[in-house]
Amino acid sequence: MADKNHLRALCDSVCLSTANHTNENGGFELMTIIDPAFQGVGQMAGIEIWRIEKLKVVPVPPDTYGKFYSGDSYIVLHTEVTNTRKEWHIHFWLGQETSTDEAGCAAIKSCELDDSLGGGPIQHREVQGYESNRFQSLFKQGIQYLEGGVETAFVDVSKLEFRKKLYHIKGRRKVRITQTEVSWRSLNEGDVFVLECKDTVWCWVGTDCSRLEKIKGMEFARKIKDEEKGGRATMVLSTPDDERLREKFYDQLDRKNGEKVTVKSAEEGGDDELAESTPREITLYRVCDETGALEITPVGNAPLDHGLLDSDDAFILDMGPSGVYAWIGKGATQQERRQAFSHAQKFTNDKGYPTWTPLCRVVEGAEDNLFQSCFSNWPRPKVDRQVSKSAVIPEKIKVPQIDLSGLFKKQRAEEKKDDDIKDDGSGKLKIWRVEKFELEEVDESTYGIFWDGDSYIVLYTYIQPGRNHESFIVYFWLGSHSTTDERGAAALHATRIDSEVGWSSHMVRVVQGKEPLHFLRCFGRRITILQGGVDCGFKNQQAENGHSAPKSRLFHVKCIEEYVRTIEVFCKAESLNSNDSFVYLGQYKTYIWYGKGCDAEEKYTAKMLSQKLDRQSLIGASPLSVNTIEMEEGNEPDEFWEVLGGKAEYASGAELESLVNERPPRLFQLSNAIGIFSVEEIYHFNQDDLIEDDVMLLDVGNTLYVWIGKGANEIEKKQSLIAAKEFIKNDPSGRSESDVEMFVVKMGFEPPKFTGHFQAWDPRKWAGGKTYEELVKEHFGGDCNGVLSLNEELAKYSKKYPYEILVKKIVPEGVDVVNKERYLTDDDFLELFGMTLSDYDALPRWKQLRAKKMVKLF
Repeated sequence: MADKNHLRALCDSVCLSTANHTNENGGFELMTIIDPAFQGVGQMAGIEIWRIEKLKVVPVPPDTYGKFYSGDSYIVLHTEVTNTRKEWHIHFWLGQETSTDEAGCAAIKSCELDDSLGGGPIQHREVQGYESNRFQSLFKQGIQYLEGGVETAFVDVSKLEFRKKLYHIKGRRKVRITQTEVSWRSLNEGDVFVLECKDTVWCWVGTDCSRLEKIKGMEFARKIKDEEKGGRATMVLSTPDDERLREKFYDQLDRKNGEKVTVKSAEEGGDDELAESTPREITLYRVCDETGALEITPVGNAPLDHGLLDSDDAFILDMGPSGVYAWIGKGATQQERRQAFSHAQKFTNDKGYPTWTPLCRVVEGAEDNLFQSCFSNWPRPKVDRQVSKSAVIPEKIKVPQIDLSGLFKKQRAEEKKDDDIKDDGSGKLKIWRVEKFELEEVDESTYGIFWDGDSYIVLYTYIQPGRNHESFIVYFWLGSHSTTDERGAAALHATRIDSEVGWSSHMVRVVQGKEPLHFLRCFGRRITILQGGVDCGFKNQQAENGHSAPKSRLFHVKCIEEYVRTIEVFCKAESLNSNDSFVYLGQYKTYIWYGKGCDAEEKYTAKMLSQKLDRQSLIGASPLSVNTIEMEEGNEPDEFWEVLGGKAEYASGAELESLVNERPPRLFQLSNAIGIFSVEEIYHFNQDDLIEDDVMLLDVGNTLYVWIGKGANEIEKKQSLIAAKEFIKNDPSGRSESDVEMFVVKMGFEPPKFTGHFQAWDPRKWAGGKTYEELVKEHFGGDCNGVLSLNEELAKYSKKYPYEILVKKIVPEGVDVVNKERYLTDDDFLELFGMTLSDYDALPRWKQLRAKKMVKLF
């Protein structure tokens, strides 16, 4: 009887998805109704997860993503957004102990989600322990398996005694995290184990575990400490060489009376890369309803011809236990689309395939590599690999031709505001700051003022148009110098507040300097960020908590697209910028400085700020009125320079002094990290967008800067210098190398004319708080300004060196260590190799490597 009730409930669930609809001829047709849980999903990049609870679709809280209960079934939607389109992958995940009803409901609801997105997604079935690489890649911290299911997953743990949990981290290339028995008998020397206690998180490292397992184990343990325990727990690393900690770890398990513990060997723990290599038979079936009834007929066996696929039908590709695909042609009927995947699932049962056999639904034009590999003549896109020759590049170092013309197109308005929430910001605000891992409510008079060493929770309540009930947004704002502990506590509290408003809020993580438009709108389009804060929950740098306040402060006011950010900067003349306005708070005077390029909004904000800031708490000054002095750049009194420590070079120049900049600064990231050289524009950039492992290009009109991170490789540097020249050459406005200055800037040695295009440049990030002039004097003795012309830097890559220099382990800058032989003079090359460079290039690769080894240039 119970089974019949379950079946009836499942049918009812399906009926929620469909309804009879009368067509224009008076007949009936099936009409799809979308589950409310799927309304508006798949519009932003990232993942969204639902769990099947009592045959209903229930959203999973984002902070639990990556955790799956073995007794449940889940639906995971992954949305990828490019400039031109969205791509969706739907994974329905089945736990080892999930019921047949739940698994069936997950499959049905996955098809329903597919329909809601226009039939374009690719569907995958995932089974616990046999997840696809694509699915595993969605969870960077690894997949965590938990015992139980929906009936046990939401027990109020506050009423239960804490129970220890032991997690098993295993995998050489793809790591899985599995909850296992809390016993020393679960351990083996080939893997990593994490033990969660009430106040301690242990990471036990096996003698023969892989490097990736160590990294993932430490990351997982740190995540438990920071996010699940709010930073309150202690993390302990137990390595094989520390016997004392080993023994303490075993005491935390089920060891009794000091019994001897014998840990299993790595071999007994199982091979990380164990996989079946069963030969597979590949068959293609056509799914067609042309005759009125759905027919499934075989059309061929491997090797398959691509021409067998017909856009007007659906097909099933049966690869045996290796996987079964449902392929949907662009012209397939609705019935063919729906039935192809259900019949693919039936194949796995009828043919006795293992329950973990991968199932995947793909649409025409979006086939993955595994599907394509089953066809002997799958058409490959033509990729132009033509290489442009340049005298400054060794012939064997190939730089793909890059079309840079698209970089000059104006950014579309919708791209600029893709993170915007359609609300005017007039709702109610409530703000808390994280202090000692708990929340302290912020006084309403200081709303809009944040400390860069703190983390905050902002609850915004408003009424959406057309609705009569309240909606909520929970922002958790993370200062650039806030600690990992505070950030973890902020995320934890944000989730708790979300639960208090019925899990109905829109949660948004906000990083300092990247505040979304709606967040700024909530504060009247203006926010102020101060230096300092409650550090790590223990040390307080603010005056109101008993610590001495600085005697003066300097604030940088900048307006970007009608939104104004005010950020405290170092109280030095080097912090000034001709493009903006500044406010100096002193003990007896307030100075307002207007740069030549600052606008009316920045002037207004500077005046308002000078009156709003609490001088007593910020600088320990008397609350009595003080003398406020306004000044234009170039007309400063001597005492102004004195309070800033004396005159010094600051960010100025034609681009910054212009009130209306016809060519706003643009930042591009140049990288070969994905195997090919790519150029991507960074919008609304700040200092944190300068990636240390890459090269960046900053275009400010009459000047072009190539910024080189310390982790950029030589090929990347070389390609970037050439790309910078090509960038100017492709500019449709007619700019040329003769009227644009091009410089190379090294990370940590940025001149003021470069840093001036980044609001509130923080010299603490790479320069240890030192000014540009101090760094140049320290490293170059004052004989060099630390900045080279682009052509000077490029010339390094065509320079030739003696053999004695190239054979050393440390070679001159600009030399590609993989191709040292190409930096020899022609005479030295002939003498060493007994052939010319052109003859060497004609050799097979293996002969080239052997020749290089013989002369110690390998």
